[in-house]
Amino acid sequence: MTTTGTFAFNPSAADITLNAFGMIGKQPTELTTTHFQRASFCANMLGVDFSNRNPNMWAMGELSIPLIAGTAVYNLPAETVAVSAVWLDQTQGPTTVSRVLGPLSATDYAYISRKDQAGTPNCYFFRLASPTPTLTLWLVPTTAPVFTMRVQTFRQQQDASLKNGLTADVPYRFLDALTIGLAARLAVYYPDQSRPTLPTDLQQQYLAAFQLAAGIDQQRVPLRLGPITRGYYPR
Repeated sequence: MTTTGTFAFNPSAADITLNAFGMIGKQPTELTTTHFQRASFCANMLGVDFSNRNPNMWAMGELSIPLIAGTAVYNLPAETVAVSAVWLDQTQGPTTVSRVLGPLSATDYAYISRKDQAGTPNCYFFRLASPTPTLTLWLVPTTAPVFTMRVQTFRQQQDASLKNGLTADVPYRFLDALTIGLAARLAVYYPDQSRPTLPTDLQQQYLAAFQLAAGIDQQRVPLRLGPITRGYYPR
């Protein structure tokens, strides 16, 4: 058996759109500027849906933020939709020691009686505010020791554009879900009288395709649960 030996299949957003229109019975010769404008909007709204189904592993990133003495609240990029881990790195000579911080809910943070208490931070409160998400540390950092905060985040989908051969902000394994999802949204605008259930059928296919891709888009590690026998976060 002779294969291509390549792994380069990455269609442009415009090609994905043409295939999505084909799924609802629209041929390329029928498409107008209005069709593509609507498809562009639908593609970006589909990106919102992808982001809301996070964590999407390809959208994971890491921020490096130097801590400032006396500053508890730090702004995160506007495209941040979730925080999965926060730790502090302290470099001593050739060695870097990491200290993992625990997450607090809004209620947990509200229960802290002295929010301005200074010391080495041991937990954080992530607030998904708009337009600027924030991360609040407790304890409030002091001048020593000096730490760099590392924040593992998930971002929203990049904007979709059908121009200039740009590709979509999804990896190979999600291309099928993206195409079907776009077709499902376009089918609402351009109904096929011979297939009245097409929007619903495509939506079900989209959910199945997304679930299939998301099933492998995750870290496969053991889950260990154990009781906490002592308080980790002093109040």
